[in-house]
Amino acid sequence: MIRLCRPLLLLPLLLPLLATAGPLEEGLQAFQAKRYPQALSLWRPLAEAGNANAQYNLGLLYANGWGVEQDPVAALEWYRRAAALGNADAQYNLGLMYAEGQAVFRSDPEAVKWWELAAAQQHPQAQFNLGVMYAYGRGTREDPGTALTLWERAARAGYGPAAGALATAFEQGLFGLSKDAKAAAAWRRLE
Repeated sequence: MIRLCRPLLLLPLLLPLLATAGPLEEGLQAFQAKRYPQALSLWRPLAEAGNANAQYNLGLLYANGWGVEQDPVAALEWYRRAAALGNADAQYNLGLMYAEGQAVFRSDPEAVKWWELAAAQQHPQAQFNLGVMYAYGRGTREDPGTALTLWERAARAGYGPAAGALATAFEQGLFGLSKDAKAAAAWRRLE
């Protein structure tokens, strides 16, 4: 069985903040220097004013206990706010929280809902996890074709676990595919 992927997403997700000057960028610099309380104090006013990136960043701080006491309920709340504003990373993390039952009752349909939104924004990890849900009919209908399509999109975006899933599917003839050693080797190279 191919498992959900739960990578720690951090700096790549925060890099868009470098394009803006001000408290977001200063918070990122503080974060990178592991001055988490300073990052928190810079991001909180922005988050409370409705900035989705700052809300997502606070979710990360609370989820990991960086500069604050670890609080999955607070992380959930900040991710929800950011996700409602369209932040794909927050949508992805909400999906993880529902899939794993962190600070919420475990709900595969809710995980699928949030990963659908993030995947629509080309979020490779969300595409991969959503593919797993379709492959095994977790929280949605079983649809191997959709799973393979999602994994291919994620793999072509450079997400190694998706390439690995495709390689395994071709090696073992899973999800309606015929065994194909050549295709499996090609996907393995991208893993």
